[in-house]
Amino acid sequence: MKVVSIFAKVGVFTFVLILLREVMKHPMWSDSSESVAPTTIDFAVSILSDWALVTLVLGILLSMAMIGSSYLVRDERLVNLLYDMGGDE
Repeated sequence: MKVVSIFAKVGVFTFVLILLREVMKHPMWSDSSESVAPTTIDFAVSILSDWALVTLVLGILLSMAMIGSSYLVRDERLVNLLYDMGGDE
């Protein structure tokens, strides 16, 4: 189990490094003085077409986090289950 945990940590760290490298290679970060700030339309186009895979991966990770947190919040003690069902004992 410890090996799986270490493998997951290394994988997440590698993913973050690759993501940072790809973001920093974007032409928006160039040193040209003529660069214009992107508009809302440019941002939407880049997120939905140029960065579609990254957006999809982040969406999947966020949904997994929400499902996991809702599972961890559940309280399945017998007292609470009986109370929810309307039982006395």
